[in-house]
This record gives sequence, structure tokens and C-alpha cells, in this order.
Amino acid sequence: MHRRIWVSLLLLIAMGGMIAGCTANDPGAGASGDRKKSEETAAQASFPRTIKHMKGETVIKERPVKIAAPYVSFVDDLVVLDEIPVAAQGMTMMSSFPNLQKKLDGKPVIDLGKEVSMERLLASQPDLIIASDDMADKYDQLSQIAPTVIFPYTEDWKGTLQLIAGAIGKEEKAAAFLAEFDRKAKEYKAKLAGRSEETVLFAMYGGKEFITFNEQRVADFYKELGLKPVPGNEKGGSLSLETLATMNPDHIFIVNNYAAPIKQGVKEMLKDNVIWNGMNAPKSNQVYYIEDTSILGPMPLGKMIAIEEVMKAMGNR
Repeated sequence: MHRRIWVSLLLLIAMGGMIAGCTANDPGAGASGDRKKSEETAAQASFPRTIKHMKGETVIKERPVKIAAPYVSFVDDLVVLDEIPVAAQGMTMMSSFPNLQKKLDGKPVIDLGKEVSMERLLASQPDLIIASDDMADKYDQLSQIAPTVIFPYTEDWKGTLQLIAGAIGKEEKAAAFLAEFDRKAKEYKAKLAGRSEETVLFAMYGGKEFITFNEQRVADFYKELGLKPVPGNEKGGSLSLETLATMNPDHIFIVNNYAAPIKQGVKEMLKDNVIWNGMNAPKSNQVYYIEDTSILGPMPLGKMIAIEEVMKAMGNR
């Protein structure tokens, strides 16, 4: 997917009050709280630390508490690491990421806007700013607000999660999440082995063209789950319905186009289309309409949910 799709497209923590209420009555809650406090103490002891990034090195003196994420994809990384950003890009776009939105509902996150507002960022008084390389030219300005690290946009979401974890002292949390992802992927791959010869396509649709994703862009599905790519879609990109029909995949996972969403939904718009209904996947009831756009981007929460969606869709057929 093009870089700007995720900049424009593209934000968990347990409810504090409920936890506080449960702690008094749950004998295990005290132990859990002590363990969390111990982990936080250990993390704090690992600071100060020097983080290498795209604009050099940044010394982070203490474990950051108020983290700003002026790049929407990084919000997903922070949530996976049990960190709610004090300020973030794209809070008004959360309807495209319903699973992430649920994690942020009710949390006091300052919306930095689609085009990051430096004034709002300053007002949030962050301890650390984690920005993407699209703001590299503003590094000096960002550094005047708070210590700043610039990490590259990349499809390597696992590497990005580890970079961010390293900046905030949450390496163990990242390692645990990645281990769970790998465990599930291995399990699901074995269960889906019987469908290894059936072609699978991942796409986004906005009413005119399909944006398709090739094996490199969604490697988590094709390589880690052992799914078969669609011949002819080696490059991915924009395709007409007529071209897609010539590829004729056995399974199609499809999301609404974030930039120009179809109000009635993709399923409703295509239901009476003769070309669409003549394809293998619609005829076999093997089209899966997915609400959360993040499954197709380099966002860890989205990836975890995505492999579960694939398993749910293809594993019981």
C-alpha cells in the first residue's frame, strides 16, 4: 500500500476504575498489581538510555510516561505495549480501525489532526515524541518540545514494534506479543494446510477500482499462514473489476476504501453486479467483508486480529 495511505488512513489500557474496584475484592489483583509495579521499577532502572534513529541519537533520561505519536500507525504499536499516547495523529479516523478505537474509547488522547498540529503537540507536554520519517524535516522543531526519535515507515511491523518498545522500556512486552503472534500463526497454518492450493486475494474497494495487495505487502497471510497468492497479482495495485475477474481467486478478503468509503458497504454495492457474481469467490460464498482497515497495514494489533479473521473465515469451511 502506498505510504500516504497509512499516513492519511491511518488510534487499551484496562479501565482504571474497574481495576481499582476489583483489586479490593480479588486476592489475585494484589499480586498482579505488585508484579506490574515490579516490572515498571525494572523498566525505570534501565534508563537513561540512548536510542539510535534516523536523525542520530537521542538520550531518554527517564522512562517516558506521556508519549506523543504524531503518526497514526505508531498508536497501534503503543496500544499493544500497554501505553496510551497523550497525543496522537488521526483520532478522527478511528472508525477505519474499530478494534483500535475500542481500546482508546474514553481515554484522554489529544487529537493532533490528520496534518499534525505542532501547537497541539506542544500543549500536550509529552516526555517523548515518536515520529515517522515523514516528519524528519521537523526533527529540530520536535526536539524543542520533547526528546524525539524518528523511526522509518516500513512494512516490517515486527521490527517497528521492537524499535518503539526499545525507546520506552517495553521490550519484554513486545517479545511476548510477537511470540503469541508466531504461536498462533504456526497453529493456524497447520489448520489451513488443506486449503494451500486455493488462491486468496486481499483487497480494498471504493466503488471504482480494487486496490490489491501482493505477497510482499501482506506476507503475514501468504508466508506465515501458508496461503496461495493469486497468479497475475505479483505487483498488486489498482485493478478494474474486469481484470480481477480474469484472475478469479477462490477466496477474497475485502475492506471498504478508507479514502472514499462506500456508505452502504462493499457487499451491498456489489451484490447485483453480474461480473462480480460470476467469479469463483462470490459464487462459492467465499468473500469475506472485513470492517477493520488496519488488517492490511503494518499495525501489530491489526495483524493479530487479521490472522484470527482469516482462520475464522477459512478454517470452518
